[in-house]
Amino acid sequence: MNPVFSPEVFVLGVAAGVLGLVLLFSLIIAYAYDEPTLFALGGYLLVVMLILVAGRQMLWPADAVESVLLILGPTCVAGLHAWLLRRRQVSAAGKAVIALAALLAVSIAALRVLDSSPLAVMSSSYGLAALLALSWLYLCLPAWRISGPWKWWLLLGHLGGAVVAVLFLSGSAGVQANYWPVAMMLLLQLPPSYLALVWRSRMLNESRLRGAAARVTDPLTGLDSLAVLIDRLRPAVARAQRVAHGGALYLIEVQNLAGLLKELGPDAKEKIVLEAASRVRRAVSDSDTAARIGEQLFAVLAQDLQDNAEVDSLATKLVVSGLRIESAFLPGVALQFRVIVTDLKVQMLDNAASTQYWLRSLTGHFSAWPDTHRSRSILLFGGGQVRRPQAPTASQF
Repeated sequence: MNPVFSPEVFVLGVAAGVLGLVLLFSLIIAYAYDEPTLFALGGYLLVVMLILVAGRQMLWPADAVESVLLILGPTCVAGLHAWLLRRRQVSAAGKAVIALAALLAVSIAALRVLDSSPLAVMSSSYGLAALLALSWLYLCLPAWRISGPWKWWLLLGHLGGAVVAVLFLSGSAGVQANYWPVAMMLLLQLPPSYLALVWRSRMLNESRLRGAAARVTDPLTGLDSLAVLIDRLRPAVARAQRVAHGGALYLIEVQNLAGLLKELGPDAKEKIVLEAASRVRRAVSDSDTAARIGEQLFAVLAQDLQDNAEVDSLATKLVVSGLRIESAFLPGVALQFRVIVTDLKVQMLDNAASTQYWLRSLTGHFSAWPDTHRSRSILLFGGGQVRRPQAPTASQF
């Protein structure tokens, strides 16, 4: 048997392939991002395909099946629009309009199946167009201005499917191949709707990630938050009781912030904080926890220090890092860091409240800086007492 090329069958096969890809990608991304609207889109396409297959196998009238799908298909997409562009709270009137629109769509489909007269054809066609337009204006338009940019793709898909449905239902367009009107409606509906839902899902997931990151990351500097520092301090203090040297906690204050604001203006405040955070981060290793704990206060939790000499060395490194003048944000500006250092061999921290109280007591030393250390930038604590820095050994040079 020689195969005969049929353009209509070929085009219908291409349409089926495109719709199959849309279905596959909708289900995959819906599962990956837990996006129910993509599940709904995939379910809608799957139901339409099953109805077409069932109608062909059970020899249902092709015209009746096409008419029902051309009426109920745009109605289902309109329901998706109403869900995505709904008001903050759906009123009783809104719910009544949704129920009435669904009932009218079913009634129009029943009229089209039972009566094929020219009057019924025109009534069902333009009745569907009026129903879709009025329901969209009442349910979706009020929330249009506050919706994301994905709404334009959603509207494009809805308009494309609705226009195709009305044209074929009214007889203004026609084809000989069965089910081609339904395939064309789906081709114009689903790809733009899929793009809109994926775009919306990405924006929602980015918002969720930013919300989650805000709890663990300082939004201005990108350093860890105070909550993260408190969570890591408790196990670090517990570990410090079991080892020879458990590391140290560094509190860093930008001492000359007020003077810089007078010199550079109040608009430079964010740049100063960003630069301070950058210099703190560059002075410590990747294994250290660097956090912003106040407007001009930073903290570093270092647990891999072997002795007091390394503790003192890192404190000096932090002070020197603040004095560096090469900078992309503030070239030629030196930051005078004042550093409080304490070892972690302190009383066990039972909970987050006790840890926060301990931190507040340490930061209080900035305002009550000892007179004996007025000319110094580093205040060292060991065993709860102020101690002198160790002299560096030859191996540290």
